[in-house]
Amino acid sequence: MREHLILWALSATLVPSPAKACESAGQATAIGAVRAQRAAFNEAIAKRDIEAVAATLHENVILVTGTASEVFTGRAAQRSLWQRDFESPGRAVYVRMTDCVRVSEVAPVALESGRWRGVREGQADASAAGNFAAGVYSAKWRRVDGTWLLEAEIFATETCGGDFCPVDDGDQP
Repeated sequence: MREHLILWALSATLVPSPAKACESAGQATAIGAVRAQRAAFNEAIAKRDIEAVAATLHENVILVTGTASEVFTGRAAQRSLWQRDFESPGRAVYVRMTDCVRVSEVAPVALESGRWRGVREGQADASAAGNFAAGVYSAKWRRVDGTWLLEAEIFATETCGGDFCPVDDGDQP
């Protein structure tokens, strides 16, 4: 029993609580800048503003989608992806909601984590409509010439409804 208490006490000191894990002491300005870039990216998606989307992306940005794990590498590839999305009737709007931003003390990079949700454009209440996808994401940002640019995003789909749900291919756990 004593060993269990010691291990628990040790793990409690080595593994920070979720609130403390999200803190980057002395980095409030950088955290605010990353959050502002995320807000600008979300707004650009909602407004179908391809130039604003592209302005937020690093030249070598990588995107790994949440359900099919498709990989898009480079600003040009994402620009094409977003352009097709913006022109699609019945398009989905995906919003990223930041939970945490950690800023490196040794390099001009930051790691963001949060939740995402996608619904059909103009669909005010995704739950009522039943067509949605949602999950978690991680994103890496890099400060280039004073601007935080999105360098990588990886998504995991955790829940869905209606036609957003993938067809069961037998590989699901």
